[in-house]
Amino acid sequence: MKQGRILTLAIGLAMLTALMVLSGCPGQKAADTTAPTDMAVKPPAEAGGPPATGAKETIRQIGSTTVLPLAEKWREAFNKLHPEVDIAVSGGGSGTGIKGLISKSCEIANSSREIKDKEIEEAKAAGVSPVEHLVAYDGIAVIVNKENPLTKISVEQLSDIYTGKTTKWDAVGAKGLGDIQVINRESSSGTYDSFKEMVVQLHGKEKDRDFMAGTLNQTSTESVLSLVSETKGAIGYVGLGYVDDRVKVLDVIPIGGKEPVKASAETVLSGKYPISRKLYCYTNGEPTGNLKTYMDWIKGPEGQAIVSEVGYIPLAK
Repeated sequence: MKQGRILTLAIGLAMLTALMVLSGCPGQKAADTTAPTDMAVKPPAEAGGPPATGAKETIRQIGSTTVLPLAEKWREAFNKLHPEVDIAVSGGGSGTGIKGLISKSCEIANSSREIKDKEIEEAKAAGVSPVEHLVAYDGIAVIVNKENPLTKISVEQLSDIYTGKTTKWDAVGAKGLGDIQVINRESSSGTYDSFKEMVVQLHGKEKDRDFMAGTLNQTSTESVLSLVSETKGAIGYVGLGYVDDRVKVLDVIPIGGKEPVKASAETVLSGKYPISRKLYCYTNGEPTGNLKTYMDWIKGPEGQAIVSEVGYIPLAK
């Protein structure tokens, strides 16, 4: 009898288990991984609203410290019109900007000189095709301390000073100032290259001439201005757009000339001022998209109005 009851109980339990499996239970529904049609997972664009537009495009613009104040003003104005584009601006010198273009670490190289043949060869070897964009004109102002009695100087006299042939102020008519403290830019500066060609080498006529050893080389235009303003016997040079009332600007007598010419927008455009130059932006190939929009804007009325505002000479008067 006892064994019969045990057998009956076992059969009952088996039947009960079978009935639960057939009818299902709440805990087992979770194992079903097939979601009903109306509960299917939506793609991110549907689940989170409109598709994301992505990060803003960044245009990196680096190089010439002469062009830097222009580039900063351009960035500020352009970003107000085109908030979808981020213009990142920095200096470092023309050579630094062109190196950045060659290494593709920037989209625009600012330069206060023309790109060199050697740099073009390096660019081609790196798969880069530099395209030149003229963006403004500039004059290089020769500056001295405000206590210096000089008002004018010739290109030849400047060449002799910067090559070390003339070391005393007395030799150029500034009596009692003693030794000339020659302030220079660093070699990566486009202003350095321009001054070397136009002044030191007398507009390329004396290719063997070079800067004297021992010049006080400065990494920025601001450093040149500060040092000249604080040093009675100093002489230096800066882009015309940087000049302020801390220093005196000398009129410059052209090579072989007699009459001094004042550094101004008018004399630069007319070609009368002997230390004038062009300012450039270089891109890798012809610009497209937002880069083209930006470059066209720089060369257009709004960008050129900023050129005048900063103190440089625009492409068209």
